[in-house]
Amino acid sequence: MKNLTLPNKLTIARIIAVPIFVISVLAKNNMLAVSVYIFCVITDFLDGFIARKRGERTPLGAFLDPIADKFLLISAFITFAALKEIPVWIPIVVITKNIIIFLGWWLRLQITGNSVVSPTLSGKLSTVLEMTVIFFILTGVSEKILFILTYLMLFSIIVSTFNYIFLGIKEIEKK
Repeated sequence: MKNLTLPNKLTIARIIAVPIFVISVLAKNNMLAVSVYIFCVITDFLDGFIARKRGERTPLGAFLDPIADKFLLISAFITFAALKEIPVWIPIVVITKNIIIFLGWWLRLQITGNSVVSPTLSGKLSTVLEMTVIFFILTGVSEKILFILTYLMLFSIIVSTFNYIFLGIKEIEKK
């Protein structure tokens, strides 16, 4: 880890923290689960902020950061569904979105040779809402608020998925 940038170290720490988060949720250690989750959210913000501020954007960071996000979000939703705290269709929607985006990225890469995916506003909003829903599940927010936020999150997932699809189609059509 000697040659890694600070942002990449933060991303790797976030990836390592995910199993600790899942185990703490399963063990019903809510204080640890919330603490680890907050650590993950803060390091997600910090790694990007520091990389931009210091000019330390790297191909490794561009690859690992979204993987760390997906690992945390998908693990959390699957864990909550396994504990019957949310319906099982919610992680299915989250996983399906990520599969569609990955397959679109792979197809676009094969056709255009471009592997770069720039995050969109709708994609960022979707991620923020997913993270917020998880935080609210952890902290026991009221059912009504969680219900509204969950459906807002699902709507943003649909919008961002179609947004990525349309952007990918536009780029493929240019080729």
